[in-house]
Amino acid sequence: MKIEVELRTRRTGRGISIGLDPNNDLSLGTEGDIVLNGKGVAARHARIFMADSGVVIAPIDQAPLAVNGKPVQSATRVNDGDWLALGSAFYQINIAGGAAPHPPSAGEMPAASATQARVSIGRLPECDFSIPSPLVSRVHAYLRMDGGQFILEDQNSTNGTFLNGERIVGSAVLKRGDKVEIATFAFLFTGDALEAIDEAGLVRLEARGVTKEVLDHTTKKPRRLLDGIDLVVEPGEFVAIFGTSGSGKSTLLDTLNGRRPANIGKVLYNGTDFYASLDLFRAAIGYVPQQDIVHRKIRVKDALHYTARLRLPSDTSDEEISSHIDRVLAQVGLDDKAMSPIDTPSPLSGGQLKRVSLAVELIANPNILFLDEVTSGLDAGTDKKMMQLFSELAAGNKTVVCVTHTLENIDVCHLVLLLHRGRIVYYGPPGDALRYFDVGRLSDVYEKIESMPAEYWADKFLNSEYYRKYIGGRIASSETPVRDAAVLEGSAGNKGLRARFSQLATLIRRYLDLLLSDRKNLAILLLQAPLIGLLIGLVFDVSGHGPARVAGETQIGFMLVLSAIWCGCLNSTREVVKELPIYLRERAVNLGIIPYLLSKLLPLAVLCFLQCLALLGIVSVLTSWFINFAARLGILFLAGMAATAMGLAISTFVDSNDKAVAVVPILLIPQVILSNFIVHLGKIGEAIARFSVVSFASFDAIKAVLSEEVTRAAPAQYTLTVNVMTTIAITAVFLLAALLGLKLKDYRN
Repeated sequence: MKIEVELRTRRTGRGISIGLDPNNDLSLGTEGDIVLNGKGVAARHARIFMADSGVVIAPIDQAPLAVNGKPVQSATRVNDGDWLALGSAFYQINIAGGAAPHPPSAGEMPAASATQARVSIGRLPECDFSIPSPLVSRVHAYLRMDGGQFILEDQNSTNGTFLNGERIVGSAVLKRGDKVEIATFAFLFTGDALEAIDEAGLVRLEARGVTKEVLDHTTKKPRRLLDGIDLVVEPGEFVAIFGTSGSGKSTLLDTLNGRRPANIGKVLYNGTDFYASLDLFRAAIGYVPQQDIVHRKIRVKDALHYTARLRLPSDTSDEEISSHIDRVLAQVGLDDKAMSPIDTPSPLSGGQLKRVSLAVELIANPNILFLDEVTSGLDAGTDKKMMQLFSELAAGNKTVVCVTHTLENIDVCHLVLLLHRGRIVYYGPPGDALRYFDVGRLSDVYEKIESMPAEYWADKFLNSEYYRKYIGGRIASSETPVRDAAVLEGSAGNKGLRARFSQLATLIRRYLDLLLSDRKNLAILLLQAPLIGLLIGLVFDVSGHGPARVAGETQIGFMLVLSAIWCGCLNSTREVVKELPIYLRERAVNLGIIPYLLSKLLPLAVLCFLQCLALLGIVSVLTSWFINFAARLGILFLAGMAATAMGLAISTFVDSNDKAVAVVPILLIPQVILSNFIVHLGKIGEAIARFSVVSFASFDAIKAVLSEEVTRAAPAQYTLTVNVMTTIAITAVFLLAALLGLKLKDYRN
């Protein structure tokens, strides 16, 4: 007896017919007897056959397989209307002669009932509803029934559970018609079940009337960078943006990924207002800027491990992270470079370095990927390989948008978008662009469009078949209402205390790894204090009595304070600005400002203490000056930490290493002049110096712990407690300034 079985996809409702009889056993997969393509589908994923009990399905080689959300590891009977999940690809099974199936446009997540108190949702195969995505926590949420109501309960997940676009804090009551989103997986609550809207986690990008204006600093008038951009990019499409210099390519890319939101218009992800729901899609976005977003002194595998620890759920195991690292290294073709240091020019080439930056973004398996001129400066062969790689990523159902200047290999894209003075003048297949503009080579299009005003080309495109097919027709088919966009206010991310501690631990480990990897720089940092101490100990003398001893001890005290301030400031002045592109990218995902600042401050505090200890220890040994050693060490450490905080503040307000180094003398010279040692300050000078200059309070504090003979002859102006508290207060002010500097970067970038 032969049975006709049909597998229907949720997205299209199209069916794949299978004829089963007791004598055949068919394989499902990308290379199986029945070809199924989809995210996570293996070459030979599962078997389907007839048995006495009916139609049976079984996984092959432990491939991830679920029936109605329940993972199965062995042969399992399936019924008419059941939903099968092969990896992340969903199919509804329809058996000829069976009971009426569920509507083929949606899958269902089992809901809590009287027989099942709650349903678990998460990444683990053991969950009642398993979502095999690295963006989903092991047990992400629970759906339970309480008093006749369905309750959705988030389990402190890293990337959050969202109800109607709002992140759930704790739990929330579900009502019929509510939309539930986990990562980019969307479900509709029907009143007694969660019905899958998008179980594949794909992202459809849509822009409607996007306009970006900025203030022209020269004319003091608004300048329009983008003008009324309409655009649709379907999941699995690779779109390249090119155009004349200053046409708005990077600006358009940044309005689409949220880095620089539009002033007018909407950007929709899967029909949801992106700017109003940035938190929902934050983890699903991959963005590779022009600058490298990896630290160059550590190994490739270590760089990816730290990124995974920062971006993936905190419950991700080391084994899972290793698996993700192996996956992305294979994707970008760097399997053999896993243990190589990133630092160029050896052993990684420029193209390999770009692949590492791409791998960093792929570690979280984003569903939409933005690439900003990542092939710039590469040779033609490497550019071709990179463009082919982007095309392969799109083939894996990722939405890929790339800004490029190089047109030789643009034919691998599905669609190309040509911008001219902030207007779209072409959007369609790359091969058709030659005919559209009547040019022999695509590079000739630049000269062609300059021959006429931008409005001419924009109007021509609006009236073309390409606009109707690739923009107008796609927007018309969308039933999503346009809503007002909310104002984007920086990076939110996961604010859970546990997540912040996890970030802090990872950032500290990475920072220590970076310090230890750059041995020459570490040697300079560790040796500068002993060398300065040696110089002070050999030059100054405290063996005399009377005025000579007073002069000697105060001179040494001043030099020690100044040296501690010098070391602390130089230690930290470049620590933020040197990795600014990395910070901005991680901040855009989920990086917290306080964990980041503490990850710099705590290791630098250890370094500062060692420097002060070496500095004071060598001076004390050479001069036989051991009185109040611990108290003097504490004062020097506080002075060094205040200077460290000052250096961090500098580093957050500048945008280049050169500017950071240039600012240092401006802040260190007042430490000499206003210390009240070189020149006796008047009332006004003292009032300014006391609460703004680290050296004033620190030098006055160290005078209180000199020998008794000196303290009588040159007493401190304020008590030791007052000076210590003043130094701590100055440190706190500089740290607040550093926090402000980091926060301002959320708005400027």
